[in-house]
Amino acid sequence: MKVVKALNNNMVLVRDENGNESICQGKGIGFQKKTGDCLEEDKIERRFIPENASESRHFQELFMEIPDEYWEIAEDVLEYARKECNIYVSDRIILPLCDHMAGSIERSRQNISLDNPMLWDIKRIYPSEFRIGKYALKVLKDRFGADMTEDEAAFIAYHFVNAELSTRSIVSPDEVSKLIGSVVDIVQQSFQTQLDEEEWNYQRFLTHLKFFAKRILSQECYENTEDDDIFTELSGRFVHVKNCVDRIADYILIEYHYDISSDERLYLLIHIERVTRRIRSK
Repeated sequence: MKVVKALNNNMVLVRDENGNESICQGKGIGFQKKTGDCLEEDKIERRFIPENASESRHFQELFMEIPDEYWEIAEDVLEYARKECNIYVSDRIILPLCDHMAGSIERSRQNISLDNPMLWDIKRIYPSEFRIGKYALKVLKDRFGADMTEDEAAFIAYHFVNAELSTRSIVSPDEVSKLIGSVVDIVQQSFQTQLDEEEWNYQRFLTHLKFFAKRILSQECYENTEDDDIFTELSGRFVHVKNCVDRIADYILIEYHYDISSDERLYLLIHIERVTRRIRSK
C-alpha cells in the first residue's frame, strides 16, 4: 500500500494496488510519511474503508480536526462495550463517537446542555447501551473535568443502538417500513385523523417504532419489569388510547406471531397519548 497523505501522526490515507483508498490507524503510523511512501502492514491497528468519495472526505476531515485523545477515549469506550456489556459493533462506530464526544466537550465548555427527548426510551429499552453512555461520561469527566447530564449519555448510547440495528441483516428496511406504516395507519384509523408528520411528538413516535419494529422482526423478547400498575392506571385515564394499543397488539400477534409485553404496551400507550393529545383535546 502507498501513502496518499498523512492525516496526523497516527492516521494515514492509503491506496492499494487496485486503487482502493482506506484510512489506516496505528501508533506513529503517519510520522514523517510522505505521498508515495510504502506503509508497513505490521503498524496498522485499524483500517477504515469509506463507502464512497464523499464519506472518504468526511473521514479525512474528522481525522485531521479531532485531537488524538478522543480516538483513545472512543477506543476505550468501545472496548468497555465489548467486554463489560457484550455489545459487538463495527470499529466504524469510533468515527461518530469521536465526533460526538469532541462536540459534547466543546458544548460543556460553553455551558450548553442539550435535552435528549429519547432519554426515557433509551434508559428503559436499551439499558446496556445507556450504561456504555454513562461510562463514556465518566471517562470524559476524568479526562476533561466535564460534568454532563444523562441526556448526553443517552446521545452516546444512541450511536450504539443504531450501530447494532444496522448490523442485523436479517431485518430488511422494507419490512421495518411496512410494520411502522401499518402501526401508524392503525393509530390514524383509531382516531379518524391524519397525524402531523412535522410535529416533534410524531418524530419521537417514529423513532420508537423503528426500535419496536426491529425487535419484533428479530423476534427479540422484551422482559417485563414492574410497570403493570402504571399501565393499568394510564389505561384507565386514556381508554381510547389503550384500545388503540390493543388493536396494534392484535395486529402484531396475527401478522408476526409476536405477543408484545405489557412494558411494550406501556411505551406504545405513552407515545400514542402524546402524538394524539392535541387531536383528543379538540
